[in-house]
Amino acid sequence: MSLSTYLEEYAVRAAVVLGEDVEASITVREHGVTLRGGSSEAGSARCDQAEARAEQGPCIDAMASQSVLHVPQVTAADGWDDWREQTTREGFVKALAVPALVAPGVAVALNLYSRAPGRWSTELVELADAYAHLVAAGVRLHLQLAEVDDAAAGLYRSMPDAVAIEQAVGALMETNGCTQDKARAVLASAARNRDVGERVVAESILRALVLGGRGDIVDQER
Repeated sequence: MSLSTYLEEYAVRAAVVLGEDVEASITVREHGVTLRGGSSEAGSARCDQAEARAEQGPCIDAMASQSVLHVPQVTAADGWDDWREQTTREGFVKALAVPALVAPGVAVALNLYSRAPGRWSTELVELADAYAHLVAAGVRLHLQLAEVDDAAAGLYRSMPDAVAIEQAVGALMETNGCTQDKARAVLASAARNRDVGERVVAESILRALVLGGRGDIVDQER
């Protein structure tokens, strides 16, 4: 199962468990690149895509600080214009970003959205935190399997640079709902910030969201 498929299924199940008025979306941030991993509904997907495109929003801040971020009133959120406008457009009134560390330079966030007013309950926040860490464990295992999968490594090594970069650009466009120009800019910026070639960043994107692991990494308790 590919990681993107795992995250999509997990987001759907998380929303069911956490409440009928909750939509869930999962974001992955690897070495400076933010990717929407999976969403329970189209509305929450569009909110996370807006955040990923703008590189500003609660889940990005939560992953950076590794602390839960409450947004009790979306319309009052300051500094995240694109995310706030999209989230308001979808009718959500509150949000919650729950991060978990996967490995150095890699984190996930379980993002919850609700159209019901009022603060998130302590019990729900604690459960969401446990879910986020379970997601992180699955992502960690997936990436470990990808690293040791000789066949997959051979595939990427034999792929011309231009092909790998174009596939990563396509993955960014589909995942984050962005234009080709924006996807290229994100890839180039990440390469500059990490002081590596675009090919290296492209491979990390492809491994993170496209490559299927050897076996099913979904926790059996789900």
